[in-house]
Amino acid sequence: MKIGISSWSYRKAIESGRTDFIGFVDEVARLGAHGLEIANWHLAGGHGDPKDEKAAALRKIVDHVNGCGLGVSALIAGNDFAVPAVADRARQVAATIGWVRMAADVGIERVNVFTGYHTDGHDPEMERARVVDCFGEVVPEAEKRGVILCLENHSTVHPDADGLLAIIGQIGSDCLRTNPDPTNFVAGFDRLDDAARERIYTETAKIAPLAANTHLKINTFTPDGQAEFVDTARILDLYRHVGYDGFIVLEYWGNDEPEDPNAKGVALLESLLS
Repeated sequence: MKIGISSWSYRKAIESGRTDFIGFVDEVARLGAHGLEIANWHLAGGHGDPKDEKAAALRKIVDHVNGCGLGVSALIAGNDFAVPAVADRARQVAATIGWVRMAADVGIERVNVFTGYHTDGHDPEMERARVVDCFGEVVPEAEKRGVILCLENHSTVHPDADGLLAIIGQIGSDCLRTNPDPTNFVAGFDRLDDAARERIYTETAKIAPLAANTHLKINTFTPDGQAEFVDTARILDLYRHVGYDGFIVLEYWGNDEPEDPNAKGVALLESLLS
């Protein structure tokens, strides 16, 4: 397995202008990781649909990544396929197809995707149907471009493993796989006991066989260098058991400066993967 760092880990530094994306890439190389994940809103222009300036920025970044001997684990689309209005969903589909094309154009093989977010007063089954319909439009473009869509357990429409697998099964394409983010399965995991956190591992085990990219949330560490509130070694064993050999992407979710926790995260993964 390979060690990655998400630009989301450095969101405050990037979004405040304290560093640019090229500086982030250099930091990933300095820390000894193997690659990085790109949140599309950290490209030129911020949030929004793919634009020419974002395509140019992405190409420049990928050229620098390659020059540093690193890889890109995934480009994050940040989509919401459950929005109620038809026109809004059409824009979400068009934007996601744009990210797929942009990724393929620069040699990025994976695009991280979500289901979408529940809207109060709306039928969850109808929201699920919207998500399936949208993926039905995006997946053919991913197949055509040779891009894998990595569905993360991130959003409020089917945040559970069984729900994600049902959506993937209904689409029925090898280009729609999973992006496990283990601690996302348990809200407030850092405030719960070990028994309550057990669901982190049982749910991750369900979607691990289809993993094409993975996340690992980090924040604080024990004196001996272990990530608090999660058994990292146990998660890696789940991936080993199913033959996963891709990226483990660190996502620092704390509010302090990101350099030290990401350095500790890299060191932890190096020790467990050696």
